[in-house]
Amino acid sequence: MLDVSGNFMRAFISIFMILFVLSAFGQTGKVISIPTFKNYENKLDTTLWFKWKHELTKQINLKNLQTSNDTFHFRFWTDIQAIDIWTVDNKTYFGTVTNYAQRYDNKLLRKGTYQIDKVFTNQINLDTSKARKLFTLIDTLSIISIPSDEKISGWQQGFDGEEFLIETSTPSYYNFKTYWTPRIFADSLNEAKRIQIFVDFLYKDFKLYDYYQKLKLPEGSYRRNGIQGIQIKTTKQETIGARTITDLL
Repeated sequence: MLDVSGNFMRAFISIFMILFVLSAFGQTGKVISIPTFKNYENKLDTTLWFKWKHELTKQINLKNLQTSNDTFHFRFWTDIQAIDIWTVDNKTYFGTVTNYAQRYDNKLLRKGTYQIDKVFTNQINLDTSKARKLFTLIDTLSIISIPSDEKISGWQQGFDGEEFLIETSTPSYYNFKTYWTPRIFADSLNEAKRIQIFVDFLYKDFKLYDYYQKLKLPEGSYRRNGIQGIQIKTTKQETIGARTITDLL
């Protein structure tokens, strides 16, 4: 049986026991935790996932959670959507679903250069009951206490599959975490199982993908999962969402 805790305070204490890395992106007094690695110059650098999403956050007008003072703010990234759930008083909960699509410059693409020329986006507000329901599930599964996948023994990385990203913020700390294809490890890792339960709820019960149908896209080739070389090409002059979009490998 899945062993989860619904106590956010215990989760907060657990997180503060982790070694945090102070980032140049953060503000004084707020503890910042971002996955890092040694670059080609043997210097500490932030991951590409963080760099991509940090830039994308500005492009689609999302709040910078590294400087947010919300009591609690949770952001879940897929390759085409960002789900935000937050509260400022632990009583009222707010939520949004932000859809986005990154279109390649077609002229440069024909020359083999993958450069984004425009980002299309829209945002849908969630009613309080839906926001609270998502918050309750995040709490029940103790999602914020789950370390980034590179810190979990047995959670390996791959080139295909899905990448889910989670940002968590309070007035005292900010966390950025990555989770590669949790469904592969859900049978062997409790942490992956909890992430996958949350993912399944978003798509099966919350109908997350239906929100994406409200984003109208002109014809073009689009980046998916932040990976160059995997394109999405619309088949009509205008499409709604991604159900009329096909992967071109």
